[in-house]
Amino acid sequence: MRHLWLLCLLMCSAVVSALENRNVAGVDQAPVLREVEPFLTRITVRNPHDRAVKVKQLDPTCKCATLEIADRFILPKATTTLTIAVDNANRSGPVRVGVSIYLTDPDLETIEVEAWWQVRACIQVDAIGPTMDPLVRPADRAWNDIYRYITKVRPDEPNRLRKRVRVSAPAGEVPEGGLQILGIDYPGKLWRFTPTAQADGSWLITASAQGGDEATLTNGEYLEKVVVRTNHKDKPTFTLEFNTLVAKDAGQQVIDPGFLPPPPGFAPR
Repeated sequence: MRHLWLLCLLMCSAVVSALENRNVAGVDQAPVLREVEPFLTRITVRNPHDRAVKVKQLDPTCKCATLEIADRFILPKATTTLTIAVDNANRSGPVRVGVSIYLTDPDLETIEVEAWWQVRACIQVDAIGPTMDPLVRPADRAWNDIYRYITKVRPDEPNRLRKRVRVSAPAGEVPEGGLQILGIDYPGKLWRFTPTAQADGSWLITASAQGGDEATLTNGEYLEKVVVRTNHKDKPTFTLEFNTLVAKDAGQQVIDPGFLPPPPGFAPR
């Protein structure tokens, strides 16, 4: 039995070492990391061509990735090592980062590499649409991990200043006594933020216009930060960004996508 166990270990080790151009054989084998733990992997990259190649550029699918390749010159069919590091702050669930390795010879195909991992958030921050149940975390990943909110309204439309943010802690991350929002710090005069404890232990932050639906909004572009304070020891605060345009022709204006940087922790999934 002991010999059989050792044989199994050797076979598993051989499978892991045989991986090329990826960190895991399948998504179901992706490592699980807490939000406070950075992702770090070293991937074996093989030159599939019959000639030596020179690396021209490393192009990741997310600017959040820090990349380092051991060799810029790779012999035919030989391998090198690509190191990928990503900060997991403000992420949750499955994450994928792809890397295209462009070569100096345009006639040779690009080498594609991918890394998968799972993130267990300390605190999950999700947008909740008008018709969505705030007691349930959105199943659609497009609504998860949203830290930036964009709104365009006319000065006479304070009723359209409406956002809902669900804040929750997953299993294994709930503080003793339950998750608490200790306060919300916002120095601005446009929005009002109201936190409400929910029956499932999560919190719902409702953002609306200061002064209510009778308020008159002042024209301008508002780039504001809202700091939410919690009782989670590893995520005592998190920051929401509210990008608001108030203008008489707001519905016809396009907000420059460069007006704000990518949301904290953004990575394609």
